[in-house]
Amino acid sequence: MAEQYLATKDPEDPLALAALEDLASLVPQGAAVLDLGCGAGVPVTRWLADRRFAVTGVDVSARQLELARSNVPTATFIKADMTELAFASETFDAVVAFHSIIHVPRADHPTLLASIHRWLKPGGAFLATMTVTDYEGREDDWEGWGAPMVWSHYDRDANVAMLRGADFELRYAEPRTSRGTSDESETWLWVLASKSSREGTT
Repeated sequence: MAEQYLATKDPEDPLALAALEDLASLVPQGAAVLDLGCGAGVPVTRWLADRRFAVTGVDVSARQLELARSNVPTATFIKADMTELAFASETFDAVVAFHSIIHVPRADHPTLLASIHRWLKPGGAFLATMTVTDYEGREDDWEGWGAPMVWSHYDRDANVAMLRGADFELRYAEPRTSRGTSDESETWLWVLASKSSREGTT
């Protein structure tokens, strides 16, 4: 379903672009950025690469990564489950995760957030779309595209508590509503957080 999913992506999504500008203001030129759940690379990976960040995209889908390599030839891509990554501490200036952590079993979210915090350099930034509702569920034929999809996530307060528990300093964690390509409104918890610049190797 990689092509069908890509067709739903708006390369000019104003909420995504505004949040990416917020992130870009916090990191140096040429920063190393990790994109968790990069999909086909549109719009996030491509936006970052176009601004000459050194982007590493991670996705579990081989077909999504084929599309991503075509859409963003200057980025590096890794096929992996984000919960199984093993980067060294302080590898990245920033980590982004758009609409991807929701597909990780929520029992693993605290460990994943702790890993993201560890991978960031002191002063590094984390930008993510998280959720405002508590839900776990599965559809065997999502959107009629012939593939299953699983969701697993917490509500706003639990997400904020997990971020703070992972020692992130929150710049904002606020619900924002946008309209998708089907003109249905969607509300996500947009999170921009930082790792303290006072920290050393963790």
